[in-house]
Amino acid sequence: MPNYNMRGVQFLTDNEGNKTAAIVDLKEHSEFWVDVLAECGEPIDFQFLVDGEGEKIAVVLEFEKHGELWEDVYDSLTIESRKDEPRVPWEEVKRQLEKKGMLNV
Repeated sequence: MPNYNMRGVQFLTDNEGNKTAAIVDLKEHSEFWVDVLAECGEPIDFQFLVDGEGEKIAVVLEFEKHGELWEDVYDSLTIESRKDEPRVPWEEVKRQLEKKGMLNV
C-alpha cells in the first residue's frame, strides 16, 4: 500500500511496523460513512472511538476483518485527495507509455 498522507486517517501498526488497521475520523469522512451504513446496515463488528458524550468520532477498520471495505475507503480518499491535480489527456499518457515501451499498440 503506498504511503499517502490521508487527511482524517491514522494507522495502527504491529510490533514490526506493519499496518494492521486504520482509524477513520467520522467527522472528516461522515458522508462516506453514511454511504457505508446505507449499503451494509448498522455494523456490529466495528470498533469505534467515542467522545465524552458517547458520540462516535472514529471507526477502526481492521485490515484482516474489513480489508475489502478498507480498499473502498482507501480508493475514495485517494480520489478525493487528487481531485485538484492537473489532468493529463489520454493521448499524452498513451504517447508516454509507448515511448517507454510499456504499451504495445
